[in-house]
Amino acid sequence: MSEENKQNEYLYKSSTFLRKGLAEVQSKVNELYRLEELEDYVGVKDSPIEYIQAALSPLVVQVNDFQDYAETVTGRMELSLDEVDIYALLDGVMTIADQLLEMKDGITLEEEIAENLPPIEADATRLSQALLNLIHNAFKFTDKGHITVLVSREPNNILFEVRDTGIGISEADQELVFEPFETILADKNDPRLGFGLGLKITEHIVDLHDGESWFESTSGIGSSFFFTIPL
Repeated sequence: MSEENKQNEYLYKSSTFLRKGLAEVQSKVNELYRLEELEDYVGVKDSPIEYIQAALSPLVVQVNDFQDYAETVTGRMELSLDEVDIYALLDGVMTIADQLLEMKDGITLEEEIAENLPPIEADATRLSQALLNLIHNAFKFTDKGHITVLVSREPNNILFEVRDTGIGISEADQELVFEPFETILADKNDPRLGFGLGLKITEHIVDLHDGESWFESTSGIGSSFFFTIPL
């Protein structure tokens, strides 16, 4: 086994262990919400139980990303294919996107969805994840203007696009976009700084569907991220 494969296996085993542990902690915290003795603390900002929940939530998200990335690099990610109604999938995705919108001022969320889109063979959970990764990135790097989710039909594909009026990506940084653990942010203390795994995971999910991923961007103007799913 190569050194890279050993590192990937270690990442997979570590992320699996962490996700299991966090899931157990999350389960215990959820039980606390049902205790009558603690009901006066539920929903109270900065109370111990709410502090624990707030601290735990981003850790769960990050560890899930590590797990998905580890499944990507070790070839363990598998799809559960079924006939998927695109409109039903988009309803769920846009509901979550609306929640992101509530947390940020100065942005409008729009959608341009073609009519009479046929069902596709896909993993609905993974496809939703791929699209939400793009939407989440758009919100992260857009401070004003709008974010638009577009879905249209091509001769052999369904085309998904997330367009924003955010900071854009300079030509010098564009080769880093789909690279894990890379960032286009110069300020290493920027609160938007993550581990750079979301786009790589999205790319892999699309690849597993035999689709293609790409983007177009201009620094200071905005970005459009695309992927296709075959019909």
